[in-house]
Amino acid sequence: MARRPEKQTRDAEATKAAFVRAGEIVFAENGFDGATLDRLAEEAGANKALVSYYFGSKEGLYVAVIASMISDVVAAVANELGGDGDPVKKFQRYIRVLTREIGARPTFPAILFREYIGGSMQEREESFLQVVQLFRMTHALYMAGRKAKAFRKVDPHLLHLSIVGPIIHFVVAARARAKTIHLLKGEVKDADIAAFARHHEKLILAGISQSER
Repeated sequence: MARRPEKQTRDAEATKAAFVRAGEIVFAENGFDGATLDRLAEEAGANKALVSYYFGSKEGLYVAVIASMISDVVAAVANELGGDGDPVKKFQRYIRVLTREIGARPTFPAILFREYIGGSMQEREESFLQVVQLFRMTHALYMAGRKAKAFRKVDPHLLHLSIVGPIIHFVVAARARAKTIHLLKGEVKDADIAAFARHHEKLILAGISQSER
């Protein structure tokens, strides 16, 4: 009996999803150049020829991985921000949720970090446009605060970098901190992602608050 089209569709979607999950892991560990089709296929549990079949190339898979991670983070943040509300509290919640969601996907900041160090993000227009969605969220929320006269004037792009940069560093450096923090002999204790989020949001809001002028 021939396989039904819906069964084939489900199989195809499952295989594509498996490659995207595999891509998150392999690209985070090895970077784009170091991620081989054999390693991607091994992690996905599928034939490496299917990378070209479903994504066109390794580059196509990479773009799909970036898009998947960004859409997951953006959707989670948007879902918790909801509709109207106090712009200061909304911006505070944005930083907290963004930190949590990026922290929950350590492969995401690892891939971004590799992109920034290698300088290849600008060479991948589709990936760059996906990442820009986060800046647009920051910008929209900041401008809402400006309109409400709650925030002082700052450069929105620099503000965004000040928010996202420390989050990426905190997550990427987690393993290094775990291995070395004992060398400080109790002078400091490591923080979890929730504690960092609370600290981070307070610093950012103190920096853009009108009262801090």
